[in-house]
Amino acid sequence: MKTFRRSAFLLATLFLGIAGAKAEPGRSVVPMTLTQADYGGGRIYLPMRFGNMMGAMRLDTGASTTRVALAPWNKDLAVLGQSDSTGASGRTVRCDDVEAKNVEIKASQGSSIARAKYEVARCAANDGDDLLGLDFFRGARFSLDFTRREMTFFGDAPARATPFRLLGPDQKLVGVAFKIGNATTVGLFDTGAEVSAVDQQFVDRHKNLFTPVKRKGKASEAGGAAFSSKIYKIKALDLGEGRVLKGVYALAYDFGVLGEALGPQTPFILGFNFISRLNWTLDFTQAKAPVWDARAK
Repeated sequence: MKTFRRSAFLLATLFLGIAGAKAEPGRSVVPMTLTQADYGGGRIYLPMRFGNMMGAMRLDTGASTTRVALAPWNKDLAVLGQSDSTGASGRTVRCDDVEAKNVEIKASQGSSIARAKYEVARCAANDGDDLLGLDFFRGARFSLDFTRREMTFFGDAPARATPFRLLGPDQKLVGVAFKIGNATTVGLFDTGAEVSAVDQQFVDRHKNLFTPVKRKGKASEAGGAAFSSKIYKIKALDLGEGRVLKGVYALAYDFGVLGEALGPQTPFILGFNFISRLNWTLDFTQAKAPVWDARAK
């Protein structure tokens, strides 16, 4: 969250996860600001409000929790504890867990999407964007429409609901299963990754499924840490139902600590350059059984 300004506006809010709520909230539309980068990469930014502070925040479904840099607007938030934040490069940062109040995604149509109280990781060392993590969307159903550049909450349910794979030691991240060649595998669903990635060990075992592009490239994780990687073009990824994506670029490196966290059955990170080639419906209304659907743009 780069620049904030004070806002005197009182916004209507839609609070997620209200205990005992019986009716599903109405439809809300949020504008997505998209940036573009090499190899089809990019970022998604959403309009956010933390208390009285307004700004744009990067959507990162590859982060289980929200992460912000220590700044004047959040320095006085109550500390609840500490946690470690590990990025794609394997770098781990110790952060304070703090309680923010009245956090919301500002909608352009309908009610804004908000939480009255929301725990975030506040990190003193952060070279990248502030990141809106997956836990904010607990109890929500929403779509990512890259054609219209809109995120829509509580619209239509997925037409062809496919279960997400729950990933990570605490099962708080989600992955998508797909076929590559004759192999069935899983990739972390990660809007925070500008470009998709693959564990180098998987490439070495399936060289015929990849086309080398660059022997040494520079990459950075969402938190800002830089690292080196090779770059390949994936010949084809098959999500089923005729959804085959060809020529997706991917960084290749040793997943190391990241691989240990995601598990050996998850050698891919499906980043922006993969996700933005389809329009998605993501349904987290059932916490233990989230589902997805995707269609061609």
